[in-house]
Amino acid sequence: MKNVNQLLQQWPAGAVLSQPWLTAHGVSSVAAGRWAREGWLARVGHGAYRRAGDKVDWQGGLYGLQQPLGEGPAFWLGGLSALELSEGSHFLRFGEEALTLWGEPGRRLPRWFAGYDWGARVSYQRYALFGRAPADSIQPYKPPGRDFDIQVATPERAVLEWFYALSGEAFFGSLVSETFGGLVTLRPRRLQVLLEACRSVKVKRAFLLLARHYGHAWYRRLDTVRIDLGAGKRQLYPGGRLDRDFQVTVPREWGDDV
Repeated sequence: MKNVNQLLQQWPAGAVLSQPWLTAHGVSSVAAGRWAREGWLARVGHGAYRRAGDKVDWQGGLYGLQQPLGEGPAFWLGGLSALELSEGSHFLRFGEEALTLWGEPGRRLPRWFAGYDWGARVSYQRYALFGRAPADSIQPYKPPGRDFDIQVATPERAVLEWFYALSGEAFFGSLVSETFGGLVTLRPRRLQVLLEACRSVKVKRAFLLLARHYGHAWYRRLDTVRIDLGAGKRQLYPGGRLDRDFQVTVPREWGDDV
């Protein structure tokens, strides 16, 4: 069994570690509890700790949530949160918007994470959006000034996860316009695989509609014939007019390409 000094040397500054990780590294729950009482560790919640004196934020919490890593993370930063992070945004809205986490279907956030104040509202999704998404659609990200990585959705996956959470007028609002219009570097090969694996007809139709509307060069490299867009008309925008190509409703005054 490790002694406390050995443990602290392995512990990344600002990171949370949970009991499963500690157990896997030779630290029993009894030992962890004792070291917390002795002031070496501090509890974040039941079965999760930080180093005494460390301040932890959502990045350190997510690191702890993702340990230990097996074939792939059970939880990851996704949706708009991952998209903004990967695009180098300087206006991350974690204080105003929800911090968007995704997890494998059937996975619940542990109480220690769900009950802690990370300085942002946490939105959690665990819908099986993809039938078989490639493993490289989730990638490591190193937060500035940190000695650890967190796992986040790639921009190609994140935008589809984001669209899953949107509805109605939001697809045609200013946030989508500002964000989606700037996604000029998405990789068409990765998009193709994800769109073919995506289970949501709404997400696929909305994504392709907007990609065409904003004239992204990568859109022309997608093979839409291989993407299952379902059958029949769908209401994307209440009271709108029908887009002939994708059979969804759009605002009556929106765009000249419909």
